[in-house]
Amino acid sequence: MYNCPRCQNPFEKGTKYCQKCGCNLELEFIFNPICPKCGKHFSDGTKFCGIDGSKLTTEEKLIPKCVRCGAVYSSETKFCPIDGGAVIPEAFRNTQNLISNFSRSSSFYPKAPLGSRFGACLLDGLFGLLLAIPSLIFIIGGILSSASDYSDEGIGLIIIGVLFLALPIVYGLIKDGLGEGQSWGKKIVGLMVVNLDNNTPCNKGKSILRALISGLFVAVPYLNLLTMWIEPIMVLATDDGRKVADKVAHTQVIDINNFQGSKN
Repeated sequence: MYNCPRCQNPFEKGTKYCQKCGCNLELEFIFNPICPKCGKHFSDGTKFCGIDGSKLTTEEKLIPKCVRCGAVYSSETKFCPIDGGAVIPEAFRNTQNLISNFSRSSSFYPKAPLGSRFGACLLDGLFGLLLAIPSLIFIIGGILSSASDYSDEGIGLIIIGVLFLALPIVYGLIKDGLGEGQSWGKKIVGLMVVNLDNNTPCNKGKSILRALISGLFVAVPYLNLLTMWIEPIMVLATDDGRKVADKVAHTQVIDINNFQGSKN
């Protein structure tokens, strides 16, 4: 016989819920618990490791399985060859530590298709250009007006045009934090940016950080002709396609069909 961890009511092995308080015994009382971090075994009912403080689990939940079909694989396999699902032990699913370990070590997600990334880049550039059109119209109109009679109206048009420049600038900063971590271009081609800190779609804060870091590579005086090529080279050469901005912001561009986390 065992005792309920909440009310101490006795129960037999195999009982799912306490008959006295309704406690979910499958979650609150672990048989043959093991620490997922250090591998040490503990007595029945123990919930946390006395060595590193990790929450204990069962050996069954430490077996790597595909999150989609449930097929069992070795610990070296990260994605199911049948359906592409991530191979993760049940005990580690949806936890920040696991995502961080996978993303920092080799690559939790496969590299996004280069063709799709190139297409998304072109589309976002086009959208940025379209957003800049109102600004160009006002500025050109103001210059033409000022050139003819130096009127206050021309200066006012130029000021309005400068203010409208905020549209493409703001889009460039927050675009990867829109919707489900998708700029308009990425949404069209089926890509997204994932926040590897918690396996969620990229937010606007991360998007701004990525944009600022990328901007530095074209803003360094005299060195920009060299440094501007670093990010494209990293996208092509690295196994996960993460550029410097992704390394700093801890993000990754992925195919949206491979996303295994929870969406906003």
